[in-house]
Amino acid sequence: MDHVPSTSARFASALLSPWGKVIAALVCLKVFTYTKIAYDQMDAEYSASLSSTPPEMASNPNVYNTNQLLYSNDGQNPLPPLQAYETSSISIDNNLNIDNGDTPGFVQFNTVPAANDNNEEAANSAMQQSMDEIQQLQQKRQQQQQLTQEQLKKDNCQIIYILGVEGAIHHGFTPILEALAKSQVDPNTGKAYQVTYAPKVLRSALFGLYQEKRDMDDPTLIAKVFRELCPETDDGKTKRIIIEDSSFPSGAMDDPRSYRIRRQASWMTSTMEEVANDELAINHPVNLKKFYELYSQHANVQFILLNRPFLETMASHANDWGEEVAGRSNMIRGFMLILKRFLDHLRQEEESSNSGGMRGGNKKKALSTIVCADKIMSKNYESDYEATMARQHILDYLTKFLGWPSSRCPECYNTWKESKKDPAKVLGEKNLGLMLNDMKELEGMWPPLDVIGSGLPEQQCSL
Repeated sequence: MDHVPSTSARFASALLSPWGKVIAALVCLKVFTYTKIAYDQMDAEYSASLSSTPPEMASNPNVYNTNQLLYSNDGQNPLPPLQAYETSSISIDNNLNIDNGDTPGFVQFNTVPAANDNNEEAANSAMQQSMDEIQQLQQKRQQQQQLTQEQLKKDNCQIIYILGVEGAIHHGFTPILEALAKSQVDPNTGKAYQVTYAPKVLRSALFGLYQEKRDMDDPTLIAKVFRELCPETDDGKTKRIIIEDSSFPSGAMDDPRSYRIRRQASWMTSTMEEVANDELAINHPVNLKKFYELYSQHANVQFILLNRPFLETMASHANDWGEEVAGRSNMIRGFMLILKRFLDHLRQEEESSNSGGMRGGNKKKALSTIVCADKIMSKNYESDYEATMARQHILDYLTKFLGWPSSRCPECYNTWKESKKDPAKVLGEKNLGLMLNDMKELEGMWPPLDVIGSGLPEQQCSL
């Protein structure tokens, strides 16, 4: 049987033929042409990358820019293409073998993107930064909205304590403030203010009345007060006003009501300073500093000091409870000093919370103001017109102080009745002389105009 040449033999024979040599030459020429075109394109891209390289990269001897494949020291495993890698203790020989001197066959790079990729990475970085900033702004906005909502609820729960010693005519002024509060309508919601005077839950919490056994700072007791007085039935959007006016001191020594601390007989035989420094007196009927610290966390707490001329104050209860006038004067002046010290503390709180420091600057709010009972009394004016204007001015500055929308209240003074007592006759000649001497000790201390009031004529109380 004839021998049949193999496929390889036939291909070799054909390749060595004249036509085979021509075809092989043409194929080699074609491959060379495509290869040259590819390398020219690579050179063009390489030149373009160099032209866009930042100066700090072009001048760095440790930065290399190439699209070639690099191989590890074994010469077989290709590494990813390098695009401007910043090296650390790297040697590169003519054969592109790389060794960092630590682990054969591997190189560790601190990569720096090439110029062409740097723009894209910079854009991605800027986009990520923008997204982070947007997220931070959204979080900050949510926090501000939450704080705003909490502040709104706090502002809409307003507790007003009418401070004053016993005999300062609370029963005459409180109805005026209550009427002014009830005349208010919230301009944002169109709802009338909800006004509560001397609520049982607050008096039990502050004074221990109604057999309240819990301490004043008991969290459950405080929570109960606000749950009843300022419920969040409408997200705290209803403006609620709570008015308290218990005097200093309050009640009688044998008062059947369950005050935590009762009126003390020893105050009648103490000096003004001794009463003011007595822990029982400081906490009767309530510790004002503690009250403000506890309740201002949940409500807008403000104070109105009601002042009445000293002789009229002393005459108002001169024959009550069988107390000696001289001893009663010591007690009343002792509580005046307690109120003065609290107002000093309150002014410091006010200044620390206001960016402007003093009233009249860029302030948030005032915590206290003063009402002079003698400026309400018509007997101190020459005409009804003057008395009417003075009373309106009092409503004006109270409305501003409390942050209420309107001072128009034609019915506010409907219940006002002026005392017909003559202090000199009520006190008698002997006691009148003692009271005049006691008044001298109050000069410069009471009324506390240095820590309260804004200098209006209606706030210049008589001693």
